[in-house]
Amino acid sequence: KREVSSYEQEVGHLLPIMTQPYDFRLSKSTVPEWEEQIIFNERFTYFIQNTEECPQVILFFEVLDFLSMDEARATSDVQVQEGRYRKVCWAFLKLVGANGVLNIDGKLRLQLYYPPSRTKSHSNVVELYDWWAKCPRNRYPSTLYVTIRGIKLPDHVAPSLGSMIAVQQEQSNTALSHLQRKGCEPFPEEKKEPFKWSRLPGQACRIPNKHLFSLRGGDLGCFCIRFSHDGKTLAAACAGRKGYPIVLYEIPSGQFLREFYGHLNIVYDLCWSKDNQYLLTASSDGTVRMWKIETRAASAVRVFPHPSFVYTAKYHPVADLLVVTGCYDSVIRIWNANVKESHGQLLQELDGHRSFINTLCFDAEGHHMFSGDSSGLIIVWDTPVEGISQHLFQNWRINKEIKENDIKGTPINHLEVHPNGRRLLIHAKDSTLRIMDLRILATKKYMGATNYREKIHSTLTPCGTFLFSGSEDGKAYVWNPETGDQVAIYSELYFTSPLRDVAFHPHEHMVSFCAFGRNQPILVYVYDYKVAQQEAELLKDLSSSLTTSTPRGPQFFSSFYEIPGQKKPAMSLADQFVSVARASVRMQKVKQKLDSVM
Repeated sequence: KREVSSYEQEVGHLLPIMTQPYDFRLSKSTVPEWEEQIIFNERFTYFIQNTEECPQVILFFEVLDFLSMDEARATSDVQVQEGRYRKVCWAFLKLVGANGVLNIDGKLRLQLYYPPSRTKSHSNVVELYDWWAKCPRNRYPSTLYVTIRGIKLPDHVAPSLGSMIAVQQEQSNTALSHLQRKGCEPFPEEKKEPFKWSRLPGQACRIPNKHLFSLRGGDLGCFCIRFSHDGKTLAAACAGRKGYPIVLYEIPSGQFLREFYGHLNIVYDLCWSKDNQYLLTASSDGTVRMWKIETRAASAVRVFPHPSFVYTAKYHPVADLLVVTGCYDSVIRIWNANVKESHGQLLQELDGHRSFINTLCFDAEGHHMFSGDSSGLIIVWDTPVEGISQHLFQNWRINKEIKENDIKGTPINHLEVHPNGRRLLIHAKDSTLRIMDLRILATKKYMGATNYREKIHSTLTPCGTFLFSGSEDGKAYVWNPETGDQVAIYSELYFTSPLRDVAFHPHEHMVSFCAFGRNQPILVYVYDYKVAQQEAELLKDLSSSLTTSTPRGPQFFSSFYEIPGQKKPAMSLADQFVSVARASVRMQKVKQKLDSVM
């Protein structure tokens, strides 16, 4: 139950809304279609929240038929009629489905059911809810297709919050309807105060410990994700049966914004422009595309053609009009995006690699670019920018080559400059992450995540306090880069395929994970102080119990994320006690470290 804005009272359900009738006599089609708008004066974000304070919402659909006057007089079966209508069939949809996946922004197929023959009527309960909760379901030989999407309400609408639903329906033996739902955004009077993130500027990041929501990826999952620089949008490179869309979600609500279609194969990299107005996407279809975020146009504003697969694309951090791409043909290309031509202007090609280029990154000032290839070679480039001319890019040259003996011949999946600008994160395909001091080229290693076959990504938090990485076992791993300690494992994400990418929010204690596989969601976690307190109490109880009782085994550590301890086979009871005790002490130390940065 909740307070309904239009009535200022608590109700358990909203009153039903009916479409216009479909008259088969006036249409040549035997498939009914409805194209109307159905308006609810309710907040769309409420419908898709999944918290204890805001329970899950269920949408019910019912197909009715008119009764003629003669039929109404002759019929005494009140269980299958209501007024002048005969109940034909019904369906239901949970907007927040299993594992927190939002059933919005994509076509869903709902099974229809016959109305029960006999049910007891309760005046204060919706009849369809009784059918759903208490009656056996007898399948009707037809289905219902539903798509729910959010839209922005017109500025002149008086209510401060609301939702609009555009309905299109059609029925056959296999399909019945298409429903589009679009939710509101705050109106101008609500945008006076800018949104405030919980992480203060300059504050150290905290490890997110609470599942916020799950977002729908493609039918085949999502390959990479990126938060915009202002933190208000999450871009996801998805894959599905109908193509490879770039899907945008609003943060922190998780509301679907829009999607862009155009790529013909997997999108390997995403990059936001400084002003968050454009998004760069690199694909194995041989193109890099640039999308204008605010436009409703179906096509990209720029397409940069390549002779083969493109694995990475980046904006220059100082000059957004410069686009740099890395290709399978071992060539780095520099493009001018500020041209009238839709395909961009190729300014220069940089040679130096002898195998395909997997990753590119810049330092914050744009003075240096780092590129990594499939042979384990890293090249540091001098990349000054003072203007746009052909002569400028003749000054882009190799500064030095970094050849680590232990990754020679090993593909480099990802490179990222540490926030302090003096170190480089190197993610190679040997299940070992490295952070290199660029002044002396010394490296520190971080092991635990598995990565031998797939293109897995990792990332440093904006403050540099933690290192997050995906893994082929579907888990996410976290280290303290300074000490090298593994401080957390997200062990219950329930991905059934490799966790490909991880993105940390630039202004919030928030992290997002994605996996490339059938029906894999995009997961978003945030830091919750109450959850952290509960974990601290658990650590305290565990520590005290070790001094008074026999350890109960590894179930102590099977929480949403766990602080790892060493696992040794065939340990004696005494060894188990020592192992758990050491793990407990280590957990206490980790807690102290976390408290120190909080």
